[in-house]
Amino acid sequence: MLSMESLVGAPLTIRYHASSLLQQPVGTSECHRIEDMLPDSQSALVAGTILLTHTSRGMTLAGEGTADVMLMCMRCLNEYCEHVNFTVEEELHPDPAFAHRRGTDGFEVDDEVHIGPNHVLDLGEIIRQHIVLHLPLKPLCRTDCPGLEELHPHG
Repeated sequence: MLSMESLVGAPLTIRYHASSLLQQPVGTSECHRIEDMLPDSQSALVAGTILLTHTSRGMTLAGEGTADVMLMCMRCLNEYCEHVNFTVEEELHPDPAFAHRRGTDGFEVDDEVHIGPNHVLDLGEIIRQHIVLHLPLKPLCRTDCPGLEELHPHG
């Protein structure tokens, strides 16, 4: 189970070697189960599928999954487990310096995840970001949570 503290760091280790897909014709796709890409110690944290597709500008990543995350209820302040469904849709480009060597123009330098010259992608970071994006804004352990009980010093 993931915790909010672990979601701040890097809880998921998924390194994908994209070189074989990038050598295939444009339009070629690979489907993977997320839990099969994780190391054994993390395989129970996230489940789902992703589809990687080679495009003329790099790759697209699309998929969906689920993760169980420990959250704190905003009313009663107790921890509870939230079953989070998430979707992933990303377009992954070569690193701008690497893309320039390949003769591909039009890429800007930014903070997105890039396909580097070694063709290794950090899919764990992408999935972590999408789990965080799908967390509830106001976490509640249950819809009718009464909140904190009033303290009565004389009773």
